[in-house]
Amino acid sequence: MSTKNHPKDEMLINLGIVIRRLRLNKGFKSAELFSYENNLNRTAYWRWENGQNITMKNFFKICSIHDLSPKEVFDLMENRYKGQSTLSLASEPKIVNKDFTEE
Repeated sequence: MSTKNHPKDEMLINLGIVIRRLRLNKGFKSAELFSYENNLNRTAYWRWENGQNITMKNFFKICSIHDLSPKEVFDLMENRYKGQSTLSLASEPKIVNKDFTEE
C-alpha cells in the first residue's frame, strides 16, 4: 500500500482545516465544547477536523451551524488550497474576518 496521499485524502484534510478555522472564528478554542454546544458527537467532530471522512448529512449540519452554504465552504477550501483569500470574508457578516490560508 502506498503512503502517498490521495487527492481525496488531501481534500478531507483541507476540509478539516476549514472546519477547524470556522470553529475558531466562532470563538470556540475547544473542539469538545463546540461539539457539545452544537449537539455533535465529540469523537466524530474531532475526526472531521483531522481530515477523516464526513457524511453529507454531517457536512450539511456543519454548514448550517456556521450559517454557510455548502458552496461557501467549498469556496473556502478552494481558496485555502490555492493559497488565496479571494472569498471576501470581510464582507460576510456571518464570518469573522480570519486568514484561511495559514494553518
